Amino acid sequence: MTEVRVCKEWFPNKEHPERSGFLMEALLKIQIDILLKNIKNDWDFTILITGQGEVRVGKSMIAQQIACYWSYMIWKLYGIKTPWSVEDNFVFDGKKLIEIGNKLGKNNPYSILIYDEAGADLEGRKIMQTSTQDVLDYYRECGQYNMLNILVLPEYFDLPKGIALSRSIFLIDVYYVASPEGMFNRGYFNFFSRRQKKWLYLLGKRDLNYYAAKADFHGRFYPFYTVDEGKYRLAKQEALSRRESKRRNKFQLQRDACWYLLWSEFKMKQEEIGRRMENLTGIFVPQNTISDGIRHYKSENE
Repeated sequence: MTEVRVCKEWFPNKEHPERSGFLMEALLKIQIDILLKNIKNDWDFTILITGQGEVRVGKSMIAQQIACYWSYMIWKLYGIKTPWSVEDNFVFDGKKLIEIGNKLGKNNPYSILIYDEAGADLEGRKIMQTSTQDVLDYYRECGQYNMLNILVLPEYFDLPKGIALSRSIFLIDVYYVASPEGMFNRGYFNFFSRRQKKWLYLLGKRDLNYYAAKADFHGRFYPFYTVDEGKYRLAKQEALSRRESKRRNKFQLQRDACWYLLWSEFKMKQEEIGRRMENLTGIFVPQNTISDGIRHYKSENE
């Protein structure tokens, strides 16, 4: 494995010029350079970055390094300055993906868009959800924008076949290794070309086996934030909080609907519903809470 320094002009080191920029695996750089060479010929590319089903292994780190190198080289090769910031190039949910993706595509062709935590909208088991269909429709139609899309998610095998096999150009699967002392070290990846990721998906999906097909090469990456770390962490935290709030709202709606069903169709009194809930869960539910839930459900569905 050989690394080269990239983006030296954007990240200069005055005291040690030889340390300017950040390290990138040479073979990975070659693959990205091929995409850069072709993007001007009306192409559009999507890269997948996964983590063998695990979280906190460094997927977002290598994604932003690839994205930064892309923006840097679009400037160096073609003299085009595309946006590069947390606000302009990172999204954490499908709604923002479509909004920011369309904005970038119309105003800044050859831009980069990172969909971090993409698994929330693109897991195959969610294929019937409206939000998932909207995201899939976006990826089917966004090719006209001539952008580089990066999808970051824990599990490759959860992706619908169309994204996993056809829509994406290659897969970078990130993992960690344990030292002899038992310390976990991030910064390793396997690279799967279009052909090899197809075999990985077809042969490994049943058992979630990331070694079912041979990687084209292995590589390393190192901790180096190419965007403001504080802004990135805050944006991701806020997105996860919104997602959790949305999940809670969904559960509350389901609860209110159940109370409404018991009250309206099974003719149970609200006090009785409360008693039965307490018997089943051990949690006291006041009558006014049930009344508010029923009223909320009715108002939402009238």
